[in-house]
Amino acid sequence: MTSSETVSVAGTQIHEHDDVLVAVVSGELDMTSVDGIAATLFEHLGTRPGGMVVDLAVSFLGSSGLSMLLELNKRARRDGVGFALVATEAAAVRTLTASALAHVLPVTQSVDEAVALVHGEPKRS
Repeated sequence: MTSSETVSVAGTQIHEHDDVLVAVVSGELDMTSVDGIAATLFEHLGTRPGGMVVDLAVSFLGSSGLSMLLELNKRARRDGVGFALVATEAAAVRTLTASALAHVLPVTQSVDEAVALVHGEPKRS
């Protein structure tokens, strides 16, 4: 590898919060890392959890990551699994806002808020 080449690194940590599966995605979510992250998330969604929250703790969110999130949301809705995103990192917020997907996907600012949304609780003011 030369000094001008970069390696995309992304990871996922999974835990439960109030019977909802929380997947914390970190690193760079781009075309070189999205397949591995998607495989993990779709596998967990396939277990039909009480709900799924994806916490976007990413340093980069590319268009392939956005496409994967849209498909994950679509499949969760189809399967009757509550779904929400957490976006507080600048990379995630900027990309979701610039693409207008912040208006399409259920985006929150904390895991607690996302879990409440998945459980169907009204938003707190």
